[in-house]
Amino acid sequence: MESVTIPMTYYRSGFFGLSSEVVFKPYSIAHFVPILLAVAAIILIWRYRDAILNWKHERTFRFIYAFVMIICEMSYFWRLQYVGPGMDDDTTMMGFLPLQVCQWTLILTTFMMMSKSKRLFSMSFFMTMSVGLLPLIVPAVISYTGPTYYRYYQFWGEHLLPIIGMFYMMFVHGFEAKPSGIPMTLGFLVLLALPCIYFNEHYVDSEYMYLKHSEYDMLSFLPESPYLTLLILLAAVLVLLALAYLVYGLVTGKLRRAKTGESIGK
Repeated sequence: MESVTIPMTYYRSGFFGLSSEVVFKPYSIAHFVPILLAVAAIILIWRYRDAILNWKHERTFRFIYAFVMIICEMSYFWRLQYVGPGMDDDTTMMGFLPLQVCQWTLILTTFMMMSKSKRLFSMSFFMTMSVGLLPLIVPAVISYTGPTYYRYYQFWGEHLLPIIGMFYMMFVHGFEAKPSGIPMTLGFLVLLALPCIYFNEHYVDSEYMYLKHSEYDMLSFLPESPYLTLLILLAAVLVLLALAYLVYGLVTGKLRRAKTGESIGK
């Protein structure tokens, strides 16, 4: 019987692949540079918010920005695709379904920016500024990638573009986060957790929302029961949401005072 050689796919090698060893070090230059660039972008948006709002191509820019976010998310899955002989279970899509919180944060932010939905903004804001910040603090999923790999750029784009988009809508269009966004966020996370629990239980390669106990997770100390884990995570998220709203109140209060000072100065 003729043997079949399994080819090295983009998912496994080259710029679109992964390293065979850990190459990304948390809290290194490669960690902080993307975050600093995002902070610089947010500062520029605040500085030129009036000019951006009155720009005749503002709507077009907003749609292009939303389109880039979608491409950034879809490209994560495109790089996993392979068609040809020698396919094995290592690249099954059951482990890469769009069931992660960060993926939905990006999707919701995209629709919010295109539709200018203030209600959707509240939920997108609280998701982005709570659970959406955790991967920036502990970017464990890119341990085997770095600046020489596409996944490195895709990861930071997927997580930072929605954050920049939030501040864009706040500064340029004056959107405000309402307290009603907190229960909406918790409800959405519960609904998202249900299919995650199902796939985690029925497919070996599935590990969504950290609800599957694993010794390699940064949340490995959590109990093996996915339902008990979900309750603990929701409690932690509630604390993060409260902190996000507190910080939001402090920041917006300062911004209002800054705007008042600018108006008086004029």
